[in-house]
Amino acid sequence: MAPVAGALDPAALMEVFGSRPEPDWLRTIRRRTWAGYDATPWPSASEEEWRRTRLDELPRDVPLVSDARAEVSVLDADATGAGVVFADLGDAVRDHPELVQRVLAADAAGPRTHAAFWELSRASWTAGTFLYVPAGVTISLVLRSRTATAGAGAFFPRTIVVAEANSTVTLLDEFSSVDGEPGWFGGTVDIRAGAGARVRYANLQRLGDATWNIGAQRVEVGPDAEVTILNAQVGSLVTKLGMDILMSGRGGTSRLLGILAAGDEQKIDINSLQDLSASNTTSDLLYLSALYDSAHAVFYGSTRVRSEAKQTSSFQECRNLLLSPKAGAEPIPVLEIETNDILRCGHGATAGAIDPVQMFYAQSRGLSHDQAERMIVRGFFERVVAQIGSEAIRAHVLAALEDRIGSAEVVAA
Repeated sequence: MAPVAGALDPAALMEVFGSRPEPDWLRTIRRRTWAGYDATPWPSASEEEWRRTRLDELPRDVPLVSDARAEVSVLDADATGAGVVFADLGDAVRDHPELVQRVLAADAAGPRTHAAFWELSRASWTAGTFLYVPAGVTISLVLRSRTATAGAGAFFPRTIVVAEANSTVTLLDEFSSVDGEPGWFGGTVDIRAGAGARVRYANLQRLGDATWNIGAQRVEVGPDAEVTILNAQVGSLVTKLGMDILMSGRGGTSRLLGILAAGDEQKIDINSLQDLSASNTTSDLLYLSALYDSAHAVFYGSTRVRSEAKQTSSFQECRNLLLSPKAGAEPIPVLEIETNDILRCGHGATAGAIDPVQMFYAQSRGLSHDQAERMIVRGFFERVVAQIGSEAIRAHVLAALEDRIGSAEVVAA
């Protein structure tokens, strides 16, 4: 990691970016968004979504990571010839400046709850993933982006996915860092699905055990588009993720899937907003967590059905499996319905230990306590895993979970 300026030192940061071979338009965007960040207050405990996660111990003075980059899979000749762009964000700026400038110029505000961190990422990114799929193009293979950092530092990568009308794409986005080194990860994800687009996006977070993950995701679903988002949270010391799913196009569909496997002293705090502003839209959310040791999970999920949105369907479900007396979970569903012309709007939330009858039955089949627990946890997660439409993504997610829940081979033994 290059020894550069502290993460929040604006003068030093501007000097760092001034020394990089970047076009003037990008420097202008950085200055403008830094001013936006500087004018945006950080969240405090007064906001409902932030009452359970304090930022007092966030490592703000660590240096900015300047030499990481996203390693992306290579496109085939057909995709490249069709105009698909898939690259590290910095490389995309260099190789496709007009396209990237147009995309960045259309940046919109991120989640309200994470407004300051959204602006910080827009101003301070040094790496990221850029994926652009032109109208009508279908990519059948799973694209993969991997970003890893070594050592202590602050890192604010951006993932930008633009799927134009009637395009189809699947992306697995992986992030990791080393254990034992304090860090601040502020990754943001911006997904824009045009009319009739089909997007599947999986975010696999395997950050180090001393890393604070303050991330934000914004997903806009256009008319008749279908978007599936999977977040698999495995690493970090603290994760505070804010998600906005904007159902802005008539007939759009979104599915939000989440798997959390946390142990030790990990804290995972997620707030989501399913914002239905167009008619005939569907937005469903399913988050499952398995919590070991003294881990704690919070899920604050809001569904907002606006007055102009008619004949919508939405549901949010959060289930938490407590695998230790010291583990804890707080599922908090919120519904804001401004119209009476809806098809469905509801929620379900639970937190509890393994059913002793399930455990007895599993052990009566010859499994040890640990084997039975692992089998039950894997079965618990199957509701999400079964909805992952890619075998490659399923394999990567399950492999990342093995340290917590074991492997199928171990259970079978």
